[in-house]
Amino acid sequence: MTQQPDSAAGNYYVSMRRDDGQTRLLRGPFRNDHAATLAAVSDASSQAERLDPKAVWYCYGTVRMAETYAEPGILDRLEITP
Repeated sequence: MTQQPDSAAGNYYVSMRRDDGQTRLLRGPFRNDHAATLAAVSDASSQAERLDPKAVWYCYGTVRMAETYAEPGILDRLEITP
């Protein structure tokens, strides 16, 4: 089953949940564009796995943050491009 994009306003991020329970924002913000965020999950997870061998065990998805939160995701901040 394919996830349908959320139409709510906000800044969307590709997220990663580590095995210790901590969550990291990998890619974003995708302002009001959940469809683009969903499309970026596979590539972001592949990049994370290249950087951290343990990342193969982590969970990946998306999260919507408040419109006032617009910090760049880790991969964007490090300028690691798809």
